[in-house]
Amino acid sequence: MERTLIKDTINKIGQTVLLQGWVKTVRTHGGLIFLDLRDSTGVVQSVVNKVKNEDVFKIAKTLTPESSVEIICEVNKRPEGLDNAKMTTGGVEAEIKEIKSFVLSKTPPFPVDTEGYEINEEIRLKYRYLDIRRQRLSRNLHYRSQFINLIREYFLTHDFVEVETPYLSSPTPEGARDFLVPSRLQKGKFYALPQSPQQYKQLLMVAGLERYFQIARCFRDEDPRADRAYGEFTQLDLEMSFVQREDVMAIVEDMLIKVYKKIGAKIKEIPFPIYTYQEALKKFGSDKFDLRSEEDKKQNVQAFAWVMDFPFFEKTEEGGWTFTHNPFSAPLPEFKEQLLQKKNIAQILTSQYDLVCNGLEVGGGSIRSHEAEVLKAVFEIMGYKDEEIKAEFGHMLEAFSYGTPPHGGIAPGIDRLLSCLLKEPNLREVIAFPMSSGGKTAVMDAPAEVSQPQLNELSIMIKTGQKDQSLFESIKQLLNENKMSYDVLEHEAVYTSQEAAKVRGTKISQGAKALIMVGDKKPLMVVLPADRKVDFKKLKASCQIKDLKMASAEEVKKIAGVEIGAVPPFGNLMETPLYLDKNLAKENEIVFNAGMHTKSILMKYSDYLKAANPVLGDYTS
Repeated sequence: MERTLIKDTINKIGQTVLLQGWVKTVRTHGGLIFLDLRDSTGVVQSVVNKVKNEDVFKIAKTLTPESSVEIICEVNKRPEGLDNAKMTTGGVEAEIKEIKSFVLSKTPPFPVDTEGYEINEEIRLKYRYLDIRRQRLSRNLHYRSQFINLIREYFLTHDFVEVETPYLSSPTPEGARDFLVPSRLQKGKFYALPQSPQQYKQLLMVAGLERYFQIARCFRDEDPRADRAYGEFTQLDLEMSFVQREDVMAIVEDMLIKVYKKIGAKIKEIPFPIYTYQEALKKFGSDKFDLRSEEDKKQNVQAFAWVMDFPFFEKTEEGGWTFTHNPFSAPLPEFKEQLLQKKNIAQILTSQYDLVCNGLEVGGGSIRSHEAEVLKAVFEIMGYKDEEIKAEFGHMLEAFSYGTPPHGGIAPGIDRLLSCLLKEPNLREVIAFPMSSGGKTAVMDAPAEVSQPQLNELSIMIKTGQKDQSLFESIKQLLNENKMSYDVLEHEAVYTSQEAAKVRGTKISQGAKALIMVGDKKPLMVVLPADRKVDFKKLKASCQIKDLKMASAEEVKKIAGVEIGAVPPFGNLMETPLYLDKNLAKENEIVFNAGMHTKSILMKYSDYLKAANPVLGDYTS
């Protein structure tokens, strides 16, 4: 017998059908057992009568929630007055004739019939295959599939060519750390996973494809946030030849309008309003603004806008220059000569354009440099030497000598667009198997150690770390490797924040107080200004933890390897999730006990962020 999907049972009244799925609930009422059966299309109530079918009744009694089963049943119309208006199949009931259990389920580690927000994220990701069974996540992934398919259909009907670009590539200067992959065949050399297909899509324009797109996977080792997935993310990547920025903006806007109309989403204003960077700052105080009213938010309206005319360069902390968006962007035409002459650098504007939606940047693009001397000048302004430019970008400069067309593109983020559309608070809710906020993979236990033979084959030696040296030395090693400046303060032993501030000669608010805690039986670290107290309610809500307590002296020693009061704010050196209260950002420099009561380290707050890679939030009262 051919399988019937549960959503189709409403059209099968009076027929005998075969259904397959998972037991949602089991309810016994005297001689009747009611099973709510779920598949990917819906839920239907089924029933077995002990008097009519005692053998099947006995099998039904052994079933547990989330078991996978098959039933042969007769679909009947429910008696009048017993309809369930909350279910699409609420007008029918399946009378079970035969039942077969594929696999009986153990009791799941958490319920899958709730929204799931209240469950600890680490547990949800460990059992993500169960988490996805909940209706909300299943809906999100089905919606994602439909959304991407509509995008793909649009570009394939507008003369674009879908091209897959390599995952194993060279490092690129795109503002985040690269994920490196060692080469076995070329000892001591590394590939980098692409932060974006930036160089490849420009080379496709040199190749004459003119209109390229792909649904691209990108990899960035950057700090996790609610609106930024750690490790990997998905973007719509596109590039066009012989265009100006208005052409790229127009086709992306048209695509979004048509796709959103097909999926039934509301857009606030068409055409999308356009602001210059300076106008956005003056009007909204930010280049990532939300144009929605409170009523718009209730109705889930999507408010898009464009921002353009950004500064090309900004000052680094060391006094040099770096790009604000993308080094491969072209300057606006009126600033080209100034860029080539390296004059008035702070006033040069780039052809960058950002797409914002509901207060988030959901896409960024630009018209690109297509002339070798312009691209070379950008890297020279950033402090690259000729040999460095040739080594890292010589292939691009060479390509640009072969009749390169003017070109530009954009890369809207699929994950961010979907989180806006689905009103999800976190990008991880629209991704099937995301990484945790601490950088661990879902289900699979990665990152993981590898065997010594594997390391030998790749000619890799693991440097001695914290296990073979003091925590103080490990901190210094971390800061030295990242070329960060810091001062070591040696002083008498201190055991309270007040004592420490007095002995160090610093403000108490500069103290970075690191607390080891235990949340749902897992260790975590929260770092806060020494003059503040942790707010357990805020921390539990932010980390989605039910049970939270301070670690005992013995637990602190076991986790950090040092005594209470000497714990430094580097959970990453202890393989412990690290949560940093945002109030510490009020200080330019911070100070902390560095693994012992008699030594402290004073360093820039901005450097600490880069070295510790914490999750920022509001965790104090």
